[in-house]
This record gives sequence, C-alpha cells and structure tokens, in this order.
Amino acid sequence: MVNGEIRKLARLSTLLRAYGVVSLLLFPTLLVGFVLQTPLLADPTPGAAAGRLNWVIWNGVICGGEPCHVPPMLFTIYIVWGVFFLIAASNPVAYTSFLTFTMWANLAHAVIMAVQATMMLERYWSKWFTDIPFTGVIALGIYLWRSPVRKDADIAQAR
Repeated sequence: MVNGEIRKLARLSTLLRAYGVVSLLLFPTLLVGFVLQTPLLADPTPGAAAGRLNWVIWNGVICGGEPCHVPPMLFTIYIVWGVFFLIAASNPVAYTSFLTFTMWANLAHAVIMAVQATMMLERYWSKWFTDIPFTGVIALGIYLWRSPVRKDADIAQAR
C-alpha cells in the first residue's frame, strides 16, 4: 500500500470509530426513551406541545394512540451498525462488503429523508441538522476513503 492509501484508511478508521461511539451512545439512549415512553420525545398533538427532544427523532413515542413500533427497530439496527463500525475500524479492507453496503444504504436513507423532510418542512426541518447529515456524512466518508473494491477471491488470496 502506498502512503496515500494508508492515510485514506486511517481517516476511514477514525470516521468508523467516531460513528461507532456516537451510535452506541445515541441509539441505546433513544431506545430507552422509547421503552420508558418519556414525554421528552413526545410527538406534538393538537393542543399540546412536542416533547423537548422530539426534534431528534422522526416520530414520537405514541403513533395514532398506540406505541410506535418502527423507531425502536431502527434504533436497534443502528446499535448493531455501531458495533460493526468499531469492528470494521480495525481493518476496513477486510470489511469492504460491509462498508459498501453501509455507504449505499446510508446514501439512499439520506436521499429519501431529504425528500420527505422537504415535503414536510414545517414538521421535519430539524432532519437537515440530525438524520440527513448523520447518514450522508458516513456515506460520503466511506466513498472518499474506502479501499478500492476487491473481489472476494482477491481478499481470500491476500490472507
């Protein structure tokens, strides 16, 4: 590997570690908030204000009179992703497939959220400062600093 490639992988490792740590601090906390149905995350209802931290999530803890079920599933996925960010940070080349999937999944997520947030800007304006950059930055960072995609056979031969 040349020096430029080593520097790119070092930057990618740093990004993955940062995202792993942030994910493992943020998403378990949000998951606990959902399980406890904290009013801090409450969705605005007619005649009532939203919870103080509602802007950090897509839904409130109650959806149509029932507990929401989608956000906790998403939090769980991002918790697992956070663990794998930390694992992949130690050897990004060995996790090329995971990183490629992560790049495309987060890019798609960011684009869809950007469209939805734009369509409902009065309610989801905060997504331009939370979810959209969170998913967009990891996708961009992986794109910029990943190792060239190699075939599985090439990786197996390198071992």
